[in-house]
Amino acid sequence: MQRKKPDGGGADMIRGAYKSLKELVRVRVLKQVKAKFLYLEITHRCNLACVACYTGAGREKDDVLTLEEQKSVIRQGRAMGVRSVSLSGSGEPLMCRHLFDLLDYVGELGMSAVIFTNGTLIDEATAGQLMSRNVFTFFKLYSLDPDVFDGMVGRRNAYEWTEHRYKVQGEERVQMVPSGLKALLEAQRSVGRSDLVKVETLVTKMNIVGVSAIARFCRDCDIGFFMETPVFKGRAIENYERVAVSAEDYAKLYGELAAIFGEDYMLELKNACCLVERNPVVWTDGRIGFCSSRAADVGNVRDEPLKGLFLKARRMKHKEDRVIKKRAAEGRYFRTCPSRQLCEIRHGLPCDY
Repeated sequence: MQRKKPDGGGADMIRGAYKSLKELVRVRVLKQVKAKFLYLEITHRCNLACVACYTGAGREKDDVLTLEEQKSVIRQGRAMGVRSVSLSGSGEPLMCRHLFDLLDYVGELGMSAVIFTNGTLIDEATAGQLMSRNVFTFFKLYSLDPDVFDGMVGRRNAYEWTEHRYKVQGEERVQMVPSGLKALLEAQRSVGRSDLVKVETLVTKMNIVGVSAIARFCRDCDIGFFMETPVFKGRAIENYERVAVSAEDYAKLYGELAAIFGEDYMLELKNACCLVERNPVVWTDGRIGFCSSRAADVGNVRDEPLKGLFLKARRMKHKEDRVIKKRAAEGRYFRTCPSRQLCEIRHGLPCDY
């Protein structure tokens, strides 16, 4: 006599309960996903060809998010707790046709906006528009020597240089600077702010001799100084011999900067965590990546909500970063990050900084 098989009702109930519990946990975890910072790449176009560019900026990528799609991402970020939005990379943000529409939208939602710009497209009118909107603007000042600057950005006469007058302990000084930077500083003063304009310097073999001069200028003019070391990807790895700095030169630069800013300040800079490390990047085509310099294989905002993608990205990134941590070195003098350490692993490059 053939035995009757169980109807499986009990097992089905258990599986159903498990799925319900799993979904409940997923919903609760999603509710806990918070973010204070959103990095939204708005264009890949760029009018320069910097030798150390790790994104390979130049022509626009295919299938870029529309203005409405970008606004949707910003709204979703706002709902997650985002209060600061970077509308930068992977190219030059001022080449984005609707940059100011996005800046206005960010302001309407009560958030602050950040851009990183090469400054070549900034005139008095553009500077006024940025400062009147209280946009934190990082000007990429790689050198105070026009020839060195041109060499780094890959274009002759890339900037118009002009006099900038300032006082140090009552003594008037004059420094030649790109006209876009001067326009920003004057526009900042006209709106009664002193904290909106920052300077970003990328350290390479080509400009390291003049970095301390930039730092002193920033200190004397009370301009925020932001220094980066190269990410060896894209043109940076192609131009490795022109870009890579020796351990000895990094050590010398550290001493020069410590003399300008103090040891405590340098230690604070080294320990500062990049906001992108904690908050994934939305690429121009909507894909989510750990950083502008790492793969964007998490998903796409056109297919899934931003909150779920951020949670997925953080889980994936945590696993990869643990592997990186075991295999790569920490910087000795300046801030490093998983992206730079990943380059070290892939190319056998030491983190000599």
